[in-house]
Amino acid sequence: MSIKNLMEDVVFSTIEELLKEEKYFSGADRFKQDIAAYVLNRIPPKYITSERGILHGKLEARFLFQQKSDIIFLIHEALDVIKGRREMPSSGIQDSISARHLFFPHILGEVLEETTFSVITGVEVTLLFQGTPAKMVDSSWSNPYRTNKGTLGYYHFWPDVDPDMMDVVSDVPFTIRLHHPKFHQKDLEITIPVLQDARITQSRPVQLALMELHEGVDISFLYE
Repeated sequence: MSIKNLMEDVVFSTIEELLKEEKYFSGADRFKQDIAAYVLNRIPPKYITSERGILHGKLEARFLFQQKSDIIFLIHEALDVIKGRREMPSSGIQDSISARHLFFPHILGEVLEETTFSVITGVEVTLLFQGTPAKMVDSSWSNPYRTNKGTLGYYHFWPDVDPDMMDVVSDVPFTIRLHHPKFHQKDLEITIPVLQDARITQSRPVQLALMELHEGVDISFLYE
């Protein structure tokens, strides 16, 4: 009986989606195996033994938000390592913030058009703390972040903890502001727990955000 790790298919298909839509750097396609190995070494395997198991597993993996978003996060991390923005895969972010003692989980969300659930390219997503853009753990994290088709409408942040400004004993309130010129602006209020360690795949999923088009806007631009 053959045994297969279903997550290999999920990871490789997600890498294809990202590299097709975003040109991270010249020749990124050559590193697909390295990227896949980086991600697969950091997520739990899902072993299956039958065609029925493959079908069930693919459906389950496709719609488990936490799993999919963690994979996207780790692909970005692998690309950053390859580009040399971080030192080594074994250290990465962990070394650059080793002196810190308090951390937030990274924040993962998804934004789609409300009637067709289509991906919206170019939504400006800003994580706000007390009305201003929150500081990120390091400069490789953008705030605001712009959505694109390559990440299928997902956005992600890793905010920094500021003990002087934040009550670190309880969950800290943030606002996620979604802005696009063809849509009504949307604000999401969230709270995030403070952690004692920097587990790179510890996530805080955010509720799905559905944006409403301004009256009279032709929705066909979403499919261009």
